[in-house]
Amino acid sequence: MAVSTVQVVTDGHAEPPALNETLVLYLRDVAPEDRKTVQAELSRFLRWVGADRKVATLAAPEIGEYSDLVSARGTAPDAVGRLEIVKKFLGFLKKQGLVEVSLAQHLRLRKGRASSGRKKQSTLEHAVVQLTRAGHSELVSRLDQYRGERKALAEDIHRAAADKDVRENAPLEAAREAQGLIQGKINEIEATLRSAVVIEEGDAVAGARIQLGSTVVIKETDTGRQTTCQIVAPHEASPLNAKISSASPVGAAILGKLPGEEVRVRTPKGLQTYLIVKTN
Repeated sequence: MAVSTVQVVTDGHAEPPALNETLVLYLRDVAPEDRKTVQAELSRFLRWVGADRKVATLAAPEIGEYSDLVSARGTAPDAVGRLEIVKKFLGFLKKQGLVEVSLAQHLRLRKGRASSGRKKQSTLEHAVVQLTRAGHSELVSRLDQYRGERKALAEDIHRAAADKDVRENAPLEAAREAQGLIQGKINEIEATLRSAVVIEEGDAVAGARIQLGSTVVIKETDTGRQTTCQIVAPHEASPLNAKISSASPVGAAILGKLPGEEVRVRTPKGLQTYLIVKTN
């Protein structure tokens, strides 16, 4: 497939493109006989993540969420085919340099789809979820947004269902699919908020042991490169915003450590040694 160059220019300056803009360019190089199927599936994916948002804001956790939902709602062959379409699109974004990390690796079919989905929901109901104040506020905002989208989709379904010939009613099918995805998001956020304990970032004292909410400066000992990041719960992780999960290799390694200590972490680049410079 040929590769189109994605660039949005506003007032003479290159602007980061939105997902819906990259989809238009991506579809130009999809084989005509596959274009309808690919467009339908990617439109579902964009409804899930938000079609108008900038490509660079996509994060690994939400890609994993989408993978879980497709796995839970579809049969194995169908789910695999759907995820493969999205995976190719995510690969296109990486090749274009629109995302810094490969997001396609987070899109894989989960085993035990329906039962694992219910088990995950039950686990969220009983497990304590630690969130920073900012992360909690963000989840509340997202919940309000999804509830608004759910209401709009209910209206779309009502209009589409008015067509008596529902055998090939594509708008009705698409609206119901989107409604299911949005409801899955709502259920998960509601379960997380019910189990949430807010960790005040002010509790992280400068020079103290690293904990959730701590802002940390670490240095790669072999290159001298320094990075500032905040340690957050997995639900809040956003590498593009310098928020790393406490469950990630680096996050888990430095959690509980003090400034001046070194840790060795196995990363995709190999074994790396980091010096904890300071905590804020």
